[in-house]
Amino acid sequence: MLEQGRLYEDGTAEQCREVMTQAGASAGWCVGDDETQPEIDAWDDSAFSIGRGFDIIVTRSDMVIQYSTSHGTPTGNDNVSGEELLQAVRDVVAGL
Repeated sequence: MLEQGRLYEDGTAEQCREVMTQAGASAGWCVGDDETQPEIDAWDDSAFSIGRGFDIIVTRSDMVIQYSTSHGTPTGNDNVSGEELLQAVRDVVAGL
């Protein structure tokens, strides 16, 4: 999801593809920008985010959310480390 560009302007599908390429992704989705559905802020307003950052892992085969976590400064966030998130990815992949 790329809701905003580098200068805090509305994100675009093209910018999202550039970010994915720079991150070395060979597949993925670009959603939540100003050109695709869901619209910008749909994720921030969702129960996953509640106005803060979050991570979700969705299996493409059935579109089921296998893992979700929130992060940020308000209390009640999981604030997992990069290592913990990587382990969650590994666990989901191992279960496929």
